[in-house]
Amino acid sequence: MERKIIPETENRLVILYALHRLGPVTAMQLLQAMAEGDLMNYITMQLSLSELESQGQITQRAHPLGNLIELTGEGDFILRSFEKRIPASRRAIIDGHAADWRDRFSTEQMAPAESFTLPDGRIVVHLRLLDKAATLMDLLLYLPADKHFTLLPERWRACVQMTYSTVLAHLTADYDPALPMPDAAQTECVRQCGLEEWLLTLTDEPDTPGIDLIMSLPEEHLARCCALRWPLIAENIRTFVLEMLTNAL
Repeated sequence: MERKIIPETENRLVILYALHRLGPVTAMQLLQAMAEGDLMNYITMQLSLSELESQGQITQRAHPLGNLIELTGEGDFILRSFEKRIPASRRAIIDGHAADWRDRFSTEQMAPAESFTLPDGRIVVHLRLLDKAATLMDLLLYLPADKHFTLLPERWRACVQMTYSTVLAHLTADYDPALPMPDAAQTECVRQCGLEEWLLTLTDEPDTPGIDLIMSLPEEHLARCCALRWPLIAENIRTFVLEMLTNAL
């Protein structure tokens, strides 16, 4: 028989255990896990999160998808000390879904996508590919006012890897490391960001852009050569990304 009353301390331990098994997640992702596992409702989760944060057992850090919630050292210590107080049935639910939830949530965090409307009515689609250390690709598409993508995050996640590989292939096609270093004055869109990271900040039309692209590359020579190539391929890349989003689902 299902228990009618679950102690607050047990619910807090369940959240700590979920974070331990899933890694950092947004509040929405944690709620999805709690709901899919029939572990607790929204109000109970929010009250438990507030208490856990006030006790220093969880912390939050900024992320484009929303703040990521993660265990602190104190939270990990509390969990290890009292984990056996969580009923085995509730731990089993989390353990049974943890791998699928981790894969889904990490993919969502890696590839955030959103759209917004400019004052002139145009739609901007903002697509990103992230890793733990850097932004690998940050892309803005400027579209007519009547152009909308339903299920944009799902579309982007379905095509993000192919899009990144193809954009990178377009930029680096015919790259020859033996060529002289391109003139810095011709490639002002390249700047160093970290010891082994060079950022390309590109646009097709500065006044009325159709596409903006920020790309992270590991070498200065490669980045500057890609910057020189950009004007030749910007329109092709824009067309390709639009086709990928359109046909993703």
